[in-house]
Amino acid sequence: MNRTRLANLIGIAVGVLGLAFVALRIVRDREEISDALSSSDPIWLIAAAISGLAAMALLGVNWLVIVRHGGAPAPWRRGMYWFFVGQLGKYVPGGIWPIVGQAELAHRDTTPRPVAYWSTAMSMVATLLGAVAVGALSGLIAPAGSRIVPILLAVALAVVLAAFASDRVRRALHRLAGRVTTRELRLPDAGWFAVLIVRYLPVWVLFSGMNIFSVVALGGTLDGELVITLISITCVSWIAGFVIIGLPGGLGVREAVFISMATAPLGAGLAVSVAVISRIVSVAVDLLGAAISVPVGRTAPPIEPDTATSYAAP
Repeated sequence: MNRTRLANLIGIAVGVLGLAFVALRIVRDREEISDALSSSDPIWLIAAAISGLAAMALLGVNWLVIVRHGGAPAPWRRGMYWFFVGQLGKYVPGGIWPIVGQAELAHRDTTPRPVAYWSTAMSMVATLLGAVAVGALSGLIAPAGSRIVPILLAVALAVVLAAFASDRVRRALHRLAGRVTTRELRLPDAGWFAVLIVRYLPVWVLFSGMNIFSVVALGGTLDGELVITLISITCVSWIAGFVIIGLPGGLGVREAVFISMATAPLGAGLAVSVAVISRIVSVAVDLLGAAISVPVGRTAPPIEPDTATSYAAP
């Protein structure tokens, strides 16, 4: 069994265990959950969906900015179609399908394949580091809870940025890339990359809005301290789902981490309900984004063939 297959199997196993954890909590707290759902406010659930859709749209916009930075044409209407339809690949086990989906749709629309794949991979890295930054900051200023996780996130982010800015590390990465691919890989400027990460910070505030609005929809009471705590918990749970290889959309892991961290501030029943509703809203947002972007993208003017044949990152 090769390493990729083993990693995928491990990811799926972790996801199944996470789902089992969620299922057990649902069974144990079914009465509290039922009471919470019966009193939920659909207006706040719509607000959660709007927040999630805005987060996904901003992810798409940031990705198209990277594509354009690589010298390829990326009109907004057609580009958002590439993004939202490609994002549906994250529900397929394997981990690489969102990259393949976005990149191949962009490539089929005249974007050079090296630009499409490099930009998509860079977007995913910046997305993860944006979550790390927001999770670290909100966790450090949250009034309660352990500081171990946000400190580790802050240290990890500092190490990555320092390594990225190091000429020695960059040269080593270039040499490594030259051994595994025939194409030249030049990492983007460290300053530009830092600005790129900043562009992803609002994404995670908006993703956190899905959980925050779900709490209100289920009758929970919010204050400033709880909002900050929920932002931190949301980021950490998404990071956990993001880094598990081969797991469709972080399914199971994200919910398990959220429930374990949110039980103390929210209570067990409400934490489980919010995790379940947030997952449902997240899937609905992905489907809605694809449903809207397909007709909009297909009616956009065609892209003139680009003359670029290779990609050199700035």
